[in-house]
Amino acid sequence: MTTTPAELAALVDAEVQAIDGVAQLYYAAPLPTRLWQAVARDETFTAITRRGDTWEAVVSIGVAGDRADEVARRVAARVRSLLGEAARVTVRVSRLAVD
Repeated sequence: MTTTPAELAALVDAEVQAIDGVAQLYYAAPLPTRLWQAVARDETFTAITRRGDTWEAVVSIGVAGDRADEVARRVAARVRSLLGEAARVTVRVSRLAVD
């Protein structure tokens, strides 16, 4: 069973990137945390923490077109399916302009 935040973040990254409509995955953790993760060789995009018995995840995605709400809901549902229905999931969306 995958239980560490880094292992879960890697799994979430892979699953989110496979969702139709996700054009880009961005770092969700703040810069100081990312610098520390680089030292620890944790190169995941998703930020995952555990508070008590509940997992919390922050995912930052880029979406092209006008389906941002739909894609964000699918991302949140996929993350909850991986972390448990009680997980707190935040999906940050950047809308990408397409020429």
